[in-house]
Amino acid sequence: MRHRPPSHFALLAVFPTTESYRRFTTRVENKAILDDLAAFAAKTGLIELPDPHRLAQWVARHAVSDEALDPPDDMDFAQWLDRRATVLEFRWSARALADRVNALLETHRIGLPKIANAMLSRLKKEPADTLHKCNVLRSMAFWLGHERPHLAARWHFEHLLRLCRGDHPPVQPKDGVRVAFGLYSRGEVIDQEIVAWLKRALKQQRHRSQAGFPRDLRAKVRYHDTTTLYVDIPKESLLDYPSAYRRCLREALFMAHQTAIRWSLSGHCTGHRFLAIAMAAGDFDKVDNQLYPALAAKLPGDPVIRMTDDTRQYLLINEMRALLNRRPVEITLLNGETLPIWWVVGFWSALYFDFVPDLLEDAMLQNHPASARQLAQKLWASIYHETAAQQPEADAVTALFRFPGNSLLGVEIAKTLYYRRRFWDAIDILKVVLHLDPMQLNARTLRMTLLRNLAIDAPGFAVSADMFSQAYMEADFIMENCDYQAEDFFCEYAVVFLAEAMTTLRRLRRGEVDDHHRIQTLKSRVFECLQQADTLLTRGMMLSPTGIRSNYLLYTVKILRNTLLQDDTLFEDRRTIDVRPCDIRQTVTDFQWQMGYFRGGATEEDHRRSIETNFRLRDISHGEAISLQAYRPTTFFCAAVAWWDLFPVRTPETAKRVISFLRSAAAMAREMEAMDLCIYSFTRTYGEMITAREFVRHMHKGIAMISAQDANHSARGSDQTAPPLPEGGRIPLLMTLNF
Repeated sequence: MRHRPPSHFALLAVFPTTESYRRFTTRVENKAILDDLAAFAAKTGLIELPDPHRLAQWVARHAVSDEALDPPDDMDFAQWLDRRATVLEFRWSARALADRVNALLETHRIGLPKIANAMLSRLKKEPADTLHKCNVLRSMAFWLGHERPHLAARWHFEHLLRLCRGDHPPVQPKDGVRVAFGLYSRGEVIDQEIVAWLKRALKQQRHRSQAGFPRDLRAKVRYHDTTTLYVDIPKESLLDYPSAYRRCLREALFMAHQTAIRWSLSGHCTGHRFLAIAMAAGDFDKVDNQLYPALAAKLPGDPVIRMTDDTRQYLLINEMRALLNRRPVEITLLNGETLPIWWVVGFWSALYFDFVPDLLEDAMLQNHPASARQLAQKLWASIYHETAAQQPEADAVTALFRFPGNSLLGVEIAKTLYYRRRFWDAIDILKVVLHLDPMQLNARTLRMTLLRNLAIDAPGFAVSADMFSQAYMEADFIMENCDYQAEDFFCEYAVVFLAEAMTTLRRLRRGEVDDHHRIQTLKSRVFECLQQADTLLTRGMMLSPTGIRSNYLLYTVKILRNTLLQDDTLFEDRRTIDVRPCDIRQTVTDFQWQMGYFRGGATEEDHRRSIETNFRLRDISHGEAISLQAYRPTTFFCAAVAWWDLFPVRTPETAKRVISFLRSAAAMAREMEAMDLCIYSFTRTYGEMITAREFVRHMHKGIAMISAQDANHSARGSDQTAPPLPEGGRIPLLMTLNF
């Protein structure tokens, strides 16, 4: 398949079918616009002369038939714009989108109408029943085809027109996830002030997490009775597949997680007042029969967040990263039905669930020496100041000491310290959590990760080796005592080996070891660590429906190991770790064959499409499982690595997509810098916590490298899939560029 210039997709987005072109040319008012489009096609090399007749022939050769159209009938134009973050892959406002469309039309001197905000508002409510409205949609289609060519086949003019028909009112979903929040008294009054606090907290979380949701899908906070509130989070799709619940499940879990932590921090939480949260997925008209019995059930250990059996299945299928109990408690309903109830025992909070605003603002959890001293005084006050007066304080650590068994709060405090690079303080908090529950998998894994970061930052070989040994001991304890069958544990464990291998490699390249025998021993250790990481990641991939994290890390490990095997000088030479194209292609192709991307009888182009589809689906599904904003920049970077280093060909279109990923990652990192948060980064191949400023520098370096290669590529002609290389030539990798 030839790789087309943006003009190809822009014109096909305007004229996806020959009938679409015919309707356009029958209107005399469109004559000047048609001449502009023909001139644009000639200028960009699609046709030889700026002749509308030549343009008609070109459309006839490339357009699809009317029967091939697959209309998007599950949303209207308003919903389409509201869902632009997921559907169109950008988060700008409608005004910013209009500005970009208008600028592109001006640049190429296309006479299609400029888009005004008022017209967008009208199209949300009215059918596109005039020539001007239709041409506004063509303006938008032209921009989408030019700037988002991979979306042109889905969102061309005919499909945009169907969104604006106005003859079908938007269908309101009647199923999704209902989350109930119940306040229960065990000897203390629950007054209206407490209920009002809960309602206010839920509204704040709804506003924070659902700003990008379509208006008709935003959760509403309602009363079930005087001390019980509930929130309905509809699913977006009309399909009844489990995957259709992915986004509403994420929002439901996010709301439950945030509410549980904020309740623990509030002054209303005492030993005699209890908050229970229950979740049920399905038809809103039917879920109450199971939801409220689950909410009121007395369960071992008083777990806060519980759910029905169907909800658990949807969580597992969609890889919502919560840790659930192993066996349900069954209760009998009034109609004789048996209801299995599951509950949350922990979250993979350090990777997937966003920060609690109260903790980000806590004075003890800030990133400066005074805060660290304040926390140390609090942690050791009972040892060094036994006679000190007990002053009532409203801070997170005091709340944890009031209820030390609250592992959700303890892990969340440790996570906040972790993302501010206060590793030792985070470890001290986890000691409180693990003292009462030594088998807490997510807390143990987080401590292992903290030890890994300390090993990476250690001042010398000996200290680093000892810290890595402690991390391995933590992993050994987990595998001997905990219920550890989770992909994220195996990924974090494998990254300990990966980090040791690459840290050792870096020290060797710096010349920190000069004894020949010691150098050979350390080289062997590097390969041993990479092999251990490979084994662990393979096990992790077996435990997940998609294996997204382990899959990406396996690519990294296999490429690094094969590259070092092919070029022993990389252990001594401090040059960038680049590769010969034939070596990386073979490594990647072999692994993709193992992953099932290549099927018998398929052509090379079929294989490429299969990989492209798989990459897109993984980008979407993994992204929708994450609400933690300080981890999202890394997911964008990893997506860029996948498209640049692992995709079969490098093209100008690919370069544009990758640069877009890197720019988005840098923008998100700058937002985290403003909040004094660091980024969990894989920019140096292994997982580590680095400052947002350093992460942004890594993104800029990647953008510069890809832009330079793309400039060389474009000079050779847009139809080439890769620039020619000299014999033995090497290419840089995005994954190792910052190592």
